[in-house]
Amino acid sequence: MHMKHGSLLSTFSQIFIIGFISLFTLVGCGGDGDENMKMKQAEEDKTIVLSANGVGPINASTSFNMHQMTLAFSDYNVVEELNYQSGSPYPIIRISEGIKTIMTIIPDGSQKNIFSIIVEDNLIINSLGHRLGTSYSEVYTYGQNEECQAGVDDMSGKVICYAPKSPNILYVFNGSSVGEVGVVPAVDVLQDWGLESIIWRPKL
Repeated sequence: MHMKHGSLLSTFSQIFIIGFISLFTLVGCGGDGDENMKMKQAEEDKTIVLSANGVGPINASTSFNMHQMTLAFSDYNVVEELNYQSGSPYPIIRISEGIKTIMTIIPDGSQKNIFSIIVEDNLIINSLGHRLGTSYSEVYTYGQNEECQAGVDDMSGKVICYAPKSPNILYVFNGSSVGEVGVVPAVDVLQDWGLESIIWRPKL
């Protein structure tokens, strides 16, 4: 496993003010044919599918707009809220089914576009096949060279890694063991950690 610290951690801390995650720069590829099939099925049965191209009807061209989100997710509760990071407020849009949050939409610095979406429930189908709760060892082959980053602020104690072959999907893992703050645990420790949430970002 390849771990990067220093400048990555600094970038990560800055970006959490608007979205909880860091800007990584890996190149990956997705199965566009499979994604298109899943998206077509989603349109027919109202299932929300996460893929490299977007989350349900949301894609890279979608604006951060409460009215637009309400129309897109009319079967769910859509609420705009204020979050605070280091005392600075910023809006988020939370999509819920009853009291259960299924995803949170974070704006970019202009608050006009979508910076990221945090998927928090298996009601959203991951086209990569990994459900929330999946262990780290089920996602990555042991010793596989993956870029991971220790979470900061609200995600402190967690580890954020690229999803396999995906340049804009990140997996957030959590575990019971407590390691050094700001340091990614050893591979042997991560094996039993579970996939807690998934972060999608528009393709760079």
